[in-house]
Amino acid sequence: MDRPAAPAFRSTSLPNSLRTRPCTAPLNTAVGSRNSGFAVGQGPITPPLSPGHSDEGDPSIVIDSEPRYSGGGTPPSECPTRGTRAAVAEEAMDIDSEQSESSPKPPLRRLEDEENHLTSGTLKLTDFEVKGTLGTGTFGRVLLVQLRGTSAPSSQNCFALKVLRKSEIVRLRQVEHVNAERYILSRVRHPFIVDLYATFQDSLNIYMLLSYVPGGELFTHLRRARRFTPDVTRFYLATIILALKYLHSFNIIYRDLKPENLLLDSRGYLRLTDFGFAKIVDDRTWTLCGTPEYLSPEIIQSDGHGKAADWWACGILCYEMVVGYPPFFDETAYGIYEKILKGKILWPREMDRLTKDIIKAFLHPDRTKRLGNLGGGAQDVLDHPWFRGVDWDALERREIRAPIIPHVASLDDTRHFSHLPLPPASEIPGLINEEHPPALQQRFDPSAYQFMEF
Repeated sequence: MDRPAAPAFRSTSLPNSLRTRPCTAPLNTAVGSRNSGFAVGQGPITPPLSPGHSDEGDPSIVIDSEPRYSGGGTPPSECPTRGTRAAVAEEAMDIDSEQSESSPKPPLRRLEDEENHLTSGTLKLTDFEVKGTLGTGTFGRVLLVQLRGTSAPSSQNCFALKVLRKSEIVRLRQVEHVNAERYILSRVRHPFIVDLYATFQDSLNIYMLLSYVPGGELFTHLRRARRFTPDVTRFYLATIILALKYLHSFNIIYRDLKPENLLLDSRGYLRLTDFGFAKIVDDRTWTLCGTPEYLSPEIIQSDGHGKAADWWACGILCYEMVVGYPPFFDETAYGIYEKILKGKILWPREMDRLTKDIIKAFLHPDRTKRLGNLGGGAQDVLDHPWFRGVDWDALERREIRAPIIPHVASLDDTRHFSHLPLPPASEIPGLINEEHPPALQQRFDPSAYQFMEF
């Protein structure tokens, strides 16, 4: 059968109130270069409601109407580029999981029992020299920085510095998300998750010092290859599953899985990044967040969601890697939601039976019957016949050769990222000059008070 070409645009996942500002790259860790403009949505819409659901008294759910892909029934032939970071996070919808009908499930491990890995008191912002801008976004940017006084770049002295403007975080009601991202990343350590080493703040910004992952986004490599073979897909999906298994052991749901949030290191292994939507959830939560093409039915229907939403996203990602575009796409987010709820998937004739079987198992509309959310949890995924022959322990030890080895000349190589101008010194004051303790009246600034942990 004729295969549709890859769709032309990708929506992305920033909180809804960001949709009116230009954004050339997401604010995770370092992000890849893409020649794309910012597609402004035509106004807020709400997702379809589940049968019998009443929206009386519910807070509005506002999202950006521009999806990751647009272009009608069949995707256009041009390679996709980044569109807006579609906003689907609404603080007002965040309901405590204790209100769920089912009994909360205690985590296998408690995050508060894990060591806090952040460096405290030994580093200052002025210890770093800005080497370049890797990406920009609505309320900040990502910089490549190197420790001063070091010559040869190495993984010990080159970092991605995520810079977020405090006033914008407060204005956009993302304080809770930013603080949760810091807390989670300060305690998790896994070979397939980006590392957070330290956090700082100055009079304008908060800063997150993250590992620099020089190989670029999986998105870029997938678009270059158009689609991956089942074997290549199996390698990448297996690393993601190990990362999710680790996160889920703490009852952390990630909620923003997509190729743009998967970075390749110099050896070709994936690192999961951008934990802005990650949350510790013992049972279910009602926050509407994620990327339209990757939202599970229970998120769209406001039925409450948990770990099963991450396994649904694995199915979408597996399909996108094998076929070249996601199973549900449309010009508008509303159209995407309708197709997700209908659940009709176009299966290429050449797709093998086992690949189709695991995708269908991930994309089961009933979360109680979805692979990964059954009695065996993540172990059911590892035991699926599609993964037969995978040495999971060797993979986690990174002993298997990756299918794509990014061309990286040095550990500070930025060829896979945007080449953007350096920010003005006035926008990163703490990196230019060490700031003195604020005056007494400034210490009670409301925005500064909300980032006491930084």
